Amino acid sequence: MSIQVDTPNFRAIITDELKRVIQLFQENNYQIRLVGGVVRDVLLDKVAKDIDLATDATPDQMIEILKKNEIKYVETGLQHGTITVIINKAIFEITTLRIDAITDGRHAQVQFTNDWRIDAERRDLTINAMSLSIDGTLFDYFNGREDLINRRIIFVGNTRKRIQEDYLRILRYFRFYGRIAANADSHDPDILQEIRHTAAGLEKIASERIWMEMSKILVGNFAPDLLRLMYDLGVASHINLPKDGNVEEFQAIWDRMRNYKPQPAVLLASLVNSVSSAEALARTWKLSNVERFLMKFITGKRQNHYTILKQYQDLLFDKETMSRDHIIQLMYYNGHSQLVDDINNWVIPKFPIGGNDLKSLGHKPGPQFKRTLDMLKKHWMDTNYKTTKEELLMLIQSNK
Repeated sequence: MSIQVDTPNFRAIITDELKRVIQLFQENNYQIRLVGGVVRDVLLDKVAKDIDLATDATPDQMIEILKKNEIKYVETGLQHGTITVIINKAIFEITTLRIDAITDGRHAQVQFTNDWRIDAERRDLTINAMSLSIDGTLFDYFNGREDLINRRIIFVGNTRKRIQEDYLRILRYFRFYGRIAANADSHDPDILQEIRHTAAGLEKIASERIWMEMSKILVGNFAPDLLRLMYDLGVASHINLPKDGNVEEFQAIWDRMRNYKPQPAVLLASLVNSVSSAEALARTWKLSNVERFLMKFITGKRQNHYTILKQYQDLLFDKETMSRDHIIQLMYYNGHSQLVDDINNWVIPKFPIGGNDLKSLGHKPGPQFKRTLDMLKKHWMDTNYKTTKEELLMLIQSNK
């Protein structure tokens, strides 16, 4: 029995731009449907963000249609049949129905098809295998809607086969569990056993893809429980999580920060015991420079036991700290959320003394010159940034 979807959130995504795209394909006798996250969001009555579509048109046929109608597009993944279409400011990713003809656990060589069920069969989870037409007809070949309603995360068909096609699906399982499941311990035991047996395959996966999934798992629901499972099932060792990862610390920090939108790199810092360990893991997983700096910053500064606003102000003033958000993340990490508004509203004062002021008093550039400036700056910070320029200059003269 087919299901018809007609909700406010579904109607909201049927914009003029989406109608235009679908009309172009239908006028040329091609089928096109919504797929992926947008279908899940509609069924969960959530506001959909990205809108992905699938079609039985080949990439060449898509390009022909788009060129003919002067529609802007980008060839984002032609080898996998994907084209990104841009109308006004609306962006739609459209992919040709396909079969994974050859897989090696990392990559797939694809063949295009016009069979919607075969395309759905190659997807990882039942909740990701549904498609939805613009008239609201839901196509659900593997009971994804029922699994979504019951908050079950189940692989399409044979679990081991799905995982061995792409071992990253192990981490995708944990990510979607954190997003969809209703509680921390409703895993299918057979799936966990298959993950245990296939975890070594994760060593084939590029580190960037590992971090892409882990960054979402860390900030998702049940993250501490999922991390423990990763260690218990042997997943952790195959993705280079620290052997001595401090999951209890992670639990405490995750509980403390979960309502404050923590950065994944901050939560990752709680698993390591030193700045050098943070650096090693950040480089292994190829975190961005910003993420790596933040992870090392949190790891290095959390031991300083900051307790009052002045300490955080001094840290923000320090030249090594370039982002106010770093300080705020450290505040949340340390449990000082009550100080965040104060640091947000604090205007960083300008040190009133410069090199020219010292030169005017006869000081010559060199090591002592820098030591004098540093001494004055420390005195100024110790007086809560209130010492005036004149008082600082007098301090120099009195120390001669």
